[in-house]
Amino acid sequence: MDYLKILHEDSNLAADFDALFDFFLLDEPTERDEIEGKCTFSMDGKAFARDGAGGEYHQLEDGSIGYVSSEGQCGRIAESVDDLIHLLVYSICWHDYCDSSQYTDRSTLEGYANERHDEIASYTEMDVWETVVKALGMNSKGNVAAELQKFYDAAHREPLYQGFYHEEDGSITPYKSLFF
Repeated sequence: MDYLKILHEDSNLAADFDALFDFFLLDEPTERDEIEGKCTFSMDGKAFARDGAGGEYHQLEDGSIGYVSSEGQCGRIAESVDDLIHLLVYSICWHDYCDSSQYTDRSTLEGYANERHDEIASYTEMDVWETVVKALGMNSKGNVAAELQKFYDAAHREPLYQGFYHEEDGSITPYKSLFF
């Protein structure tokens, strides 16, 4: 499904999507914020969305989705736009699921997914969430653990999506991984 097209065509839906998932869709793909030439990336790509803290979502040359935060983290988060939208919708706040130690086995991941999801859902406007899910033609019963496993796998797939900051003294500082 062309989720980005649906969001582009319905500004109210796009506003609700942004409010829920901190995902502001750009009018069209644009050059990535390279901080006045001081930042480079391991793969070519275009920015197509931003978050409220200054992070950017990038569609990479292989069609996968990368993310760079304003705090110096960078990585691939999804294999496709569809996978990204599923991650956003079903995890609600993917940034809260970056603890690598929780991805050791299926049981641990399911417990982690359910615990975090219940906590996040407790302060999320779930009636708005239901409206967004329905408007996108998605199932309201998603498997959070399955979406998180795809997220983890995408983030760790070679070649890694990395960012590098070029310091004033000529040294290069790699961005941190999204997972800790």
